[in-house]
Amino acid sequence: MRMFRPCKGSVCLGSPIFQNAGQRMLMDPIELSILLERLEFSQKSSSRLLGRVTVGSSVTIKNRATREKVTVTLVPPELADPEEKMISFISPLGSALLGLKLGDVAVTEFGRRTDKWDVISVNQRKVITDL
Repeated sequence: MRMFRPCKGSVCLGSPIFQNAGQRMLMDPIELSILLERLEFSQKSSSRLLGRVTVGSSVTIKNRATREKVTVTLVPPELADPEEKMISFISPLGSALLGLKLGDVAVTEFGRRTDKWDVISVNQRKVITDL
């Protein structure tokens, strides 16, 4: 049985930055274009050589304001499970991380809140799907 645990700080897996944002992205052509560009770049073999975040990567990030750390794995939307720290590449955080490398900063915005996340570790893996 899972007990309800209120979120403390910025690492709250129920937060909208960890959730799929497919509909919102489809409504914003600029945001969709940026996501597609990052996704295309992250899938190139040269990006794997540079240690960049791709779909399948496990990424450890640290919130600049709170110093909290979390490790998430970027997955396709159909495999996303934020409670298991498997986030979709179309979530706000997932799309911000795509294509980044160690030392880069991901910026997430939701409402009036803006968070900056330092990429402190990137572990690349291959995700197998039936797409």
